[in-house]
Amino acid sequence: MPQLIVPHANERQKEIFKTFNITLLESISEKEFEQEVSNYLGSHNVLHLATCRGSEPRSTPLEYFNNGLTVYIFSEGGGKFANLKENGNVCYSIADPYEPDKNYFGAVGLQVWGIASTFKRNDNPARCEEIARYSRIGDALKKQGLDQFASKVNYNVITIEPLKIRYLNLMRGFRNVLWEKG
Repeated sequence: MPQLIVPHANERQKEIFKTFNITLLESISEKEFEQEVSNYLGSHNVLHLATCRGSEPRSTPLEYFNNGLTVYIFSEGGGKFANLKENGNVCYSIADPYEPDKNYFGAVGLQVWGIASTFKRNDNPARCEEIARYSRIGDALKKQGLDQFASKVNYNVITIEPLKIRYLNLMRGFRNVLWEKG
């Protein structure tokens, strides 16, 4: 069962936040937190995936889609796959544009640590088709006449299962709330 840690502000911090109409969460259920994160994931489409091979880290911006907290990526290839073959531990981040001159407390972002697994589309077409149901690009490919082309590409599928999630959205009351898989 997942563990959820909601940091508590001291009285001084609460007063400061109150001045800016920010009320931090005192508690939230795991289900509510997971829904908040799932909604955040669903409202974005680019993450920055960090992988590592030996002592050389690599960060790659990638389009993704999700089903709940699980993230999927379709990719033709690249150095990230050599890294993932050696080490499936990954981290990714997603952030909204931050404009401190307009709203100093407006930073919103997600950091996720997890385990990635990969397979080639042709090695497991049924699983790939099942995962593709969550993709947001099917209609776009059809609209551009690329759906038949895409069905012929033997792309890689990356699945990331989260182990730990940290979420910041002060305007909604989330101050680095931490979720850890049990």
